[in-house]
Amino acid sequence: MWLKFLIAAGVLYVVWLAVRPRYDFQIRTGPGGVEVTGRIAERAQHEIRDYFQETKLSATTVRISGRRDGDNRLQLRFRGPLSEGERQMIRNFLLTVF
Repeated sequence: MWLKFLIAAGVLYVVWLAVRPRYDFQIRTGPGGVEVTGRIAERAQHEIRDYFQETKLSATTVRISGRRDGDNRLQLRFRGPLSEGERQMIRNFLLTVF
C-alpha cells in the first residue's frame, strides 16, 4: 500500500518538474545584499545590483524571477511583500536593462 503512494508521489513530482515555469534569471535581495543569477549579461547584472542597492524597498527580502515568453515579452514573478507601485517600478527598470 505504501509503495503505491510512493510511486504516485514520484509520478506527481516528475509531472510537476515537466510543467513548472522555467525562469531565465533570478534576483534576490536580503540583509546580505543583492544576488543576481541566471542568463544575464555581466553588464546588466551590475546595473541590477546597483539599482537594488540604491533603491529602498518596503521589504528587505524579495525574490524576483523572470523570463521572456514566446512573444519576447518580459514575464516577472515577485515573492515578497512589495506594493503594486514598487512592482511596477521594478518592471519599468528591468525593461530598460533588457
